[in-house]
Amino acid sequence: MATGIWAAASGAVAQTSALDISANNVANARTAGFRADVSVFRQTLVEAMDQSNGTQSQRYAVSRTVEPNFTMGEIVSTGNKLDVALTDERSFFAVQTPQGIRYTRAGAVRVAPDGTLTTPEGYAYLGENKRPLAVPPAVKAATFTSDGRLQINTEPFGGIETTSKLLTVSFERPEALVKEGNVLFRASEGSGMPVATDVQLALESLELSNANPVKAMTGLVSASRQFEMVSRVIEAFSSIEKRTATDVMKKT
Repeated sequence: MATGIWAAASGAVAQTSALDISANNVANARTAGFRADVSVFRQTLVEAMDQSNGTQSQRYAVSRTVEPNFTMGEIVSTGNKLDVALTDERSFFAVQTPQGIRYTRAGAVRVAPDGTLTTPEGYAYLGENKRPLAVPPAVKAATFTSDGRLQINTEPFGGIETTSKLLTVSFERPEALVKEGNVLFRASEGSGMPVATDVQLALESLELSNANPVKAMTGLVSASRQFEMVSRVIEAFSSIEKRTATDVMKKT
């Protein structure tokens, strides 16, 4: 079989991955806290010795990795008292999930029926003591200060600042964090251990997705065309193989 078909096939697989990534970026262009995925392609030269005639044949493969883009998204005012946004691109909120502690840029805080402060998906935001933040059941409203401290509304006496504070962390190599779903990240050996940080928060605001919808759509169209082109190359190689096999059968 011609070695070129393997290069074309690896290209098709790569473009399939690029299609998936671009489609996901488009779908989450308005998801608060979403970090756009970036395709990283590395071309690898594989040298193999053809034992039949002692010559070398060269085959190209493409290895693919996906890395999140951690540039900041736009911060917009929402008017929601519990919405908060991180004002630097290296910090994360810590949340408790059934799989353990995860990290997120999303700051759309909700009050669960039991008073726990959670993400819209129901994961509890953690305080500096790594325990879920919560407000007393009788409290109907709460806010945060710019340094992340919880403030409960005790009208008519005004807000009372509590000792509870949102846990914010940073990593030595955030690019090595493992993405889980759309807005959660898991620490890895490469990212290093989370380190507690003091971050100023934008209040009553959310950080939007950093996925550029126009760029994502352009990537989607480009990957579709590239996949179509590579598919035609594969079909051409397949046709050549069939004709060659037919010619050989006729001669024998």
